[in-house]
Amino acid sequence: MTADAGHGAVALAVALRDAHFRLKGLARAWEEGALAGPTCGCESLGPVWQYSDRPDEATYTDGQAIGLAGNLTVILELSIGFSHAGTDMLAGVSVEDDGGNVAELLSTGPEEFPATTADLVTAIDRCLDSMERLDVADAIR
Repeated sequence: MTADAGHGAVALAVALRDAHFRLKGLARAWEEGALAGPTCGCESLGPVWQYSDRPDEATYTDGQAIGLAGNLTVILELSIGFSHAGTDMLAGVSVEDDGGNVAELLSTGPEEFPATTADLVTAIDRCLDSMERLDVADAIR
């Protein structure tokens, strides 16, 4: 492994760790004050790595689920797909009812595949910034 690759790997690992704790913190903040009405707790949805049968594909997913009164669940999710063709990323917030109906409140990601690790780290940060700016209580009403 070259020094640049090693630095890139460390930068990505730190970005994913930071993203995990930002998602947890955001879910906790929404659960404690931003969401109107009582909540039914918060559940971690990751981090999870999934590998395909193809050696050049893997997916990283992390998120939080916040149970709300009225059988609604707010889901915060960050998903990064790694492949030889490029790295695809999506961050989103949605609300799901007990019937499986989903309303998307936010879906964001870079327009193009991040070309470098530094670009991916920046894209992760920007997506989480967008999540933090979302007024989820207003969006749910």
